[in-house]
Amino acid sequence: KFPFLKIILMKRFLLLAACVLLLIRLDAQTITENQSEQSHPFYLGVGTGIDNFTGTIGVSGTLKVYDKLSLRGGVGLGGWGAKSSIGLKYDTSDAGRWSYCLGYSYCPGQDNLKLNMEMSTGSKQDVTLNYLSASTINLAIDRNWRVGKANIFYLEFGYAIPMQSNRWKVTDGSSISSNSERVLNISQPGGLILGAGFAFRL
Repeated sequence: KFPFLKIILMKRFLLLAACVLLLIRLDAQTITENQSEQSHPFYLGVGTGIDNFTGTIGVSGTLKVYDKLSLRGGVGLGGWGAKSSIGLKYDTSDAGRWSYCLGYSYCPGQDNLKLNMEMSTGSKQDVTLNYLSASTINLAIDRNWRVGKANIFYLEFGYAIPMQSNRWKVTDGSSISSNSERVLNISQPGGLILGAGFAFRL
């Protein structure tokens, strides 16, 4: 009887349905984004450096636990033997360009090492000694770059505070010179941190 009225009502119904579907889609997208933001991504990485988190060569894992705060762990090999580390990382921005890092590292040491060292008499000879366990508190800043969509390349700078001193022991009765003692003390964990690494998001 009123065909034009039916057409108008149909158009309004289709418009209303389209609006409802759009709102449902936007709401679902918001939920997905919130879930993504609340997720806890895990990064598996490799690293190298001096007095850094992983040692001369090693692997690390980083788990975001809250907002910009992450938990870190690392194992590797360095100048004092095996090394393990644990710590916290705080990203200064969503992009994660700069990060502040606080950590603790432990090296169990090595036994029965033979090193050619200067003796108290001035001559040089092989000396048998042990590297004793040593630990450090690590304060560092990371500069991060995104590689691809989620992977990260970083450079690490900072200072490792030694928790002990003179972490070595001559075991064969040799009397080494003060220069050799200084070399051993400088070589033990602690000092300037320089490192680099690459982390893959899993």
